[in-house]
This record gives sequence, structure tokens and C-alpha cells, in this order.
Amino acid sequence: MVQREEFKKPVPVILAIIAVIGWIFALYLLSARADLESELAQQTQAVGTLDSLRAQVTSLSAETDRLTAERDTVSAGVAEQQQVLSTLQDQIAAAEDDLARNNAELASVQQQTAPLRAELAEFDTARADTEQRLAELTEELASVGQRLTEARSNEAGLQQQLLVLTDETARLTTESSDAEARAQEARDAEADLQSSVVAETETFERMTSERDALTSELEDLTQRRDVLAAENTAATEQRQSLQAVVTQLSDDLAARSQQLAEIEQRISAAQTEDTPPTPSDVTLAPGTYAVGPLAMTLGEDGSFTLRNEARGEEVTGTFTATEGRLALTEPEGDIGTTPFPITCALRDTGEGLVLESAEDESCAMSGLTLEAQE
Repeated sequence: MVQREEFKKPVPVILAIIAVIGWIFALYLLSARADLESELAQQTQAVGTLDSLRAQVTSLSAETDRLTAERDTVSAGVAEQQQVLSTLQDQIAAAEDDLARNNAELASVQQQTAPLRAELAEFDTARADTEQRLAELTEELASVGQRLTEARSNEAGLQQQLLVLTDETARLTTESSDAEARAQEARDAEADLQSSVVAETETFERMTSERDALTSELEDLTQRRDVLAAENTAATEQRQSLQAVVTQLSDDLAARSQQLAEIEQRISAAQTEDTPPTPSDVTLAPGTYAVGPLAMTLGEDGSFTLRNEARGEEVTGTFTATEGRLALTEPEGDIGTTPFPITCALRDTGEGLVLESAEDESCAMSGLTLEAQE
């Protein structure tokens, strides 16, 4: 019993530790996910379209390393969770062994109780027989007492007749002697009956005492059976609880494995983007242009101004536009996370000039069309 209690005590502590680890890990994943979504939203808002992300493969190298580190951290967490899962499975096996031992002990107690129940039934039957015999003896004793009373009544009548009928003295004396003899026999019979009643009463008390002893023993065995049944139920509930924890851990492991797969797919997709096209030989005159959500002004003195009216941000610097390329350098102002210098190839589509990535250069505005403003 002590070993079983010692076995039960660490289980809530283990479950609490597992729950805390699970919550901490879940909060960490939610925080990492929120950071990724926030950064992705900032990149999309700054650049304007998904096509511009293709030109930032180089800037994503640091993000790739961070995601790889997160993947290693998650993998280590998965290994720890698998170890906890193995420990819980061992505890379930031990609980099942205890359950089997309790069932065997309960069956043994029931087998020991069956003969006692049969013996108790036999004692109840013997007691009923004794009580019936005692009633019969009591009835017989009452009958003897009645006959004794009748004999004494006859004796009184005979004595009265002796005074009246002197001629029948001899006969009455004889009848008196006979009546006295019958009275003595009745007294002897009464004494025998009383002895029999005493013996039967002692037998009845002895059987009652034995019955009480057997009843007490049966109650003890019944109480022990109830205790074993309660322990059996507790072991079953503990096994079900541990099984539920194992199922939850398995689901968590599957979800984290899926997250790892998604992170690896993102890393692979970021590393396998298409090679940017070769710039064409076009020129770009100074002036004001609309570039997606941005307004770009190119001055005659080689300066540029980029404005984002929606966000109230502005960047200034110098530019060069030669050999089909636009280069923005020496930035000042609200740069944010946009990498500088920005070098983009200019391609004339007939409907306007489109900015594209040029070889290994970084073009944060790749895919946007330059629209001249009056």
C-alpha cells in the first residue's frame, strides 16, 4: 500500500511540469510566429508586391539562419518531449501491473469469502432447528405443568371425599398414593425438561457467538474487498489520465513536426528563387515618378527623394541612371529595414519602365513600374 501511494505522489508533479513546459513552448512558438508575421507585413508594406521579395534573397540569409536555429531548438524540445513520453509510458505499464495484482487479490478474497458464507448459512439453519426444538420443549413443559395442576386438583378432591366418605378411605388412600406418584413423575419430567432447556440454551448461545464471530470476519473481508475495489478504480482512472497525457503529447509532437516542415519549406523556397533578368539599355530622365506606393523625385543635381505619403516617411540621397541601371546611394531619413544601396535594372515594356533586379545587386523595388508625373 505504501509503495502504491509513493507511486501516485509524483504523478501530479510530473503532469504539472509537463503542462508548464508545454505552455512555455507554446508561448515561445506564438511569439516567434507573431515576429515572423510582423516582419513579413513590414516587408510587404515597404516594397508593395510579393515579387519584390525575390530580390531580397540575400537579406533573408540572416532570417534563414535564425529559422534554422529555431528548428534546432524545436527539435531539441521534441527530443525532450519524447523522453517524457517514454517515462509516462513506463508509469502506465507499472500502473497496469498494479491493476492486475489488485484484480488477483480481489479474486482471492472472494474465493476465501465463499466458504465462510456457506458455513454461516449452515449455522443459521442449525440455529433455526435449535429454536424450534426449544419451542417444542417449552410446550411440553407447559403440558406437564398443566397435568401437575390437574393432579393436585384431583388430590384435593380426594381428600374432601375422604372426610365425607369414610367407607372409601382405603381406596382414596391408594388413589392418593398413585396421584402422588404421578406428581413425582411430573416433577421429575419437569426437572429433566429444565435440564434440557438449559443445555439447549447453552448450545444456542454458543452458536450465536460463533455466528457473530463469522459475521465480524465476513464484514472485515467485505471491507477489504471494497478497499481493493477502490484501489482498482483509482489505478484505472490513473491509467486513463496518463493515456490522455500521452495522446496530447503525441498531438503536440505531430503539430511541431509540421511546423518544422513548414519552416524548412520556406527556407528551401527562399534559397531556390529564379535568377534576376539582365538589364536593358534604357535611360531615365530627371523628374517625378510614381513607384507603386512611393513617390520618387530625381533632381538635375543627381539627388533623389523617396516619399511614402501613407506612412509619412521620406528618404533622400544621390542617384545615377546610366546603361539601363538606376542606383540609389547615400540614403538619409526614414530608411527602416530597406537595404541600401539600391541598384535596379530598367526594362522598357512599351507601357512604362519596370524596375528589376540586376545580377547580384539588391533592388528592393523590383517589379514596380515607374510612372512619370507632371
